[in-house]
Order: sequence, then structure tokens, then C-alpha cells
Amino acid sequence: MAMNVAVVRLLGSAVLFVSSLAQAHYLWLESGKETVKLFYGEVEEGVREKSPGKLDAIRSPQASIVTGDAAALTPSVVRMADHFAISLPRSASAVVVRDEAAEVRDLSAYNLGVAKTNYYARLQQASLASRSEGPSLPLDIAPQGKNQFIVLYNGKPLSKAKLQVIAPNTWVQEHTTDREGKVAINTPWRGRYVLHVLHVDPAPGEFEGKPYQFLRNHFTYSFVESKGNPAGPALPPQSRPD
Repeated sequence: MAMNVAVVRLLGSAVLFVSSLAQAHYLWLESGKETVKLFYGEVEEGVREKSPGKLDAIRSPQASIVTGDAAALTPSVVRMADHFAISLPRSASAVVVRDEAAEVRDLSAYNLGVAKTNYYARLQQASLASRSEGPSLPLDIAPQGKNQFIVLYNGKPLSKAKLQVIAPNTWVQEHTTDREGKVAINTPWRGRYVLHVLHVDPAPGEFEGKPYQFLRNHFTYSFVESKGNPAGPALPPQSRPD
């Protein structure tokens, strides 16, 4: 789609490109009227893995739903053909998902060593939320107002973290958090935005009897922007996914 000059200037502070985070699968949430869908793949590439297939690498995602009265619910997570379905009560204000059951993998062929990957996802029903609702995650984002966030790891601000902003038309912005873990983003279009952070912790460990050198943590934060210009159709994938 053709972007007008105002939008180009608005996005000038963020470099639009497929970053080093690309071609790295993650979980993200999309809300519907009665259910939330949990996908595994890459939004910017239009990849949604299926079962049987790579979706089965996500073995046991755990979900929590925060309702309007701040009560936390533990819903069932049902594996479907191309997503996991989570029932959504009308009073839900946020959904939080974690999956820490992925196997240790030898990624030496990609110069990533032997690694354990954890996946985390958060959906905020209101883009203007001033704080994250529901249980905190090891890798998380805390809203600080309109389009302003702090990235946290184990409850502490994460400086120099790379954050992808995937717009409704799959344009990708990349930002870097400051020394206090803070970052400001742009949301010029109406529609769903997915924020993606990958943090690699070099602390070694062991999972299911297998040692690993690195802990790779993927986190996404999804919300819908109700104001702005029409996003237009999704752009074609900018590279072939793994």
C-alpha cells in the first residue's frame, strides 16, 4: 500500500526491516468474540503452524484470564488445526499464556548453541491500559501509557532489548529499550499490533535431564488500536520462513 507523507514521517524514528528476530517462531494471541486464539509461527511472515506438524512443538501452554473484577481464571486450552482455542468470558480484560515445556535443542547449525526455549504471550483488551493485568511473566511488558512500555526480565527492567512492532499490515518496526528498559513505539494504523521480544539468557541449566547453554525467551504483547489510518492489506512476506 502507498503510505502518505505523514505516516512516513511518523515511522521515521523506527527502522522498518526484517530484523534479527525474524524467522524465529513465537506464540501470540488474537481475540475474538467468545474465544482467544493462540498461534505459533510468525505474524510478519503470515506463518501459522498446524497440527499435525510444527504446532505440536507447543506441548502444554498454560493460560490465565483476568476478568473485570480482577479475578483470575484458568481456562482450558484446546488444540485445533492451526491454533489453540481459549474460551473468553465477556468480562475478560487480559489473557496471559506461558509454555515452558519445549525440549532442549541443539541449534549449533544456526550458531545458537544448545538452547532451551520458553514462550510467553499477553493480550491486553484495551490499548490504553496503564499497566499489565494478571500474573507477571519471566519476560514481560509493563505499559506506561499510550505507546510507552517497559520491558522486564525477572521483574527488572531490561536495557538494550530489541523489540519488534508488527503492525496490522505486517510492516515491522524495530526499537531498542533504553537503560531503564523503556521504549516508545508508533501505532499509526487501526488494527492489531503484536510486540515481540526475544531475550537470550546465557545462564546454563538443565531440562528433562538435558543440559543447555542458553535460555531463549520469546514474549509477545498483543493489542488492538482503535484509531488511526486504515492499515490496508498485509504486505507479502519479506523473506522465506524456516
